[in-house]
Amino acid sequence: MRRYRAGYTLLELIVVMSLVGIVFFFTIPRFGESFFIDDAKRSSRWLIAKLQSLREEALRTHRQQILNIDLDGSRFWETSAAMAPEETEHALRRAQFLPGGGRVVSVDFPYQGRVNAGRTQIRFFPDGSSDRVLVHLRHGETTTSFLIEPFLSKVKMFESAVGFDDVRL
Repeated sequence: MRRYRAGYTLLELIVVMSLVGIVFFFTIPRFGESFFIDDAKRSSRWLIAKLQSLREEALRTHRQQILNIDLDGSRFWETSAAMAPEETEHALRRAQFLPGGGRVVSVDFPYQGRVNAGRTQIRFFPDGSSDRVLVHLRHGETTTSFLIEPFLSKVKMFESAVGFDDVRL
């Protein structure tokens, strides 16, 4: 009687290792790209969520909500029209940075113009409206623009820097 030994032949191991190598060859470059894209998407998602939540908060509380942006320090904090000066100062001390490493490089208002430095505010009113604003977010070499329309609940995102002339309906 013949006995068979359990195990794999050298040829079987070479074939399996070759297939694993081919799979890694095609998937590893995509993983490298997705890590960068994930950070940019994370910044974008956070900003969109913050803008929409402030609009909803203004509607819910019937009070004006304000997103304060420090362009020089890349910080954000929320205030409301009903806050006392001490509460506003406390909100400033708790200012947060944009997650994912992005930063707001400018904010455009249709009548006041572009703000590139210092501090600015985006206001959300109790009736559900808001300031009309274009927020420009930079992550690495890529700039993304976000359009906030006064009476629309969704924030529109553009994959490049745009101006108000580019976003006419």
